[in-house]
Amino acid sequence: MQIIKAGMGIIARQGFNATGIEAILKQANVPKGSFYYYFSSKQDFGLQVLDHFAEGIDRIFTSYLTDSGYTPLARLRNCLESLMDRFEKNNCSIGCLAANMGQELADQSEDFRLKLAGIFQSWMAHFEQCLAEAGEAGEIAADRSPRDIAEYFLTGFEGALLISKVMKSPDPLRNFVSVFFDRII
Repeated sequence: MQIIKAGMGIIARQGFNATGIEAILKQANVPKGSFYYYFSSKQDFGLQVLDHFAEGIDRIFTSYLTDSGYTPLARLRNCLESLMDRFEKNNCSIGCLAANMGQELADQSEDFRLKLAGIFQSWMAHFEQCLAEAGEAGEIAADRSPRDIAEYFLTGFEGALLISKVMKSPDPLRNFVSVFFDRII
């Protein structure tokens, strides 16, 4: 839906609270009265934006992390390289929409907090499955918990993404990925 795509772009640049409905409708080239035909409130709209974003990221994760043409750790690294390339193409200015909205809204709305927690749990499940396969393939030590590594990875990656955004440099993100693969795993 055009309204969600337009809103997602604006929210990614300026945040949810600073994004007005009129700006979204103008960007989407949709009449003013149409917003409340599709959404019961701005919060409903924001939750649907998160759903749309999460579905897109889920498709990326599924595509990369289940590609049987590569070993599990190569799949994970390929996925990360793809995400880092996207970030660099955006001049290190648009980070993770879920993380941005989490920082902004998790303490303001239980509905947003629960939605975001579900998104992050889903992402960790993708990583956990890939890391479990890496353990079965002997790519990581058998005594390492795929769940713990997945959680460590997601929190570290999101933190590095934030620092890269603040520094306007991909270096912190690339450093995290390098250390994760070369020293942690």
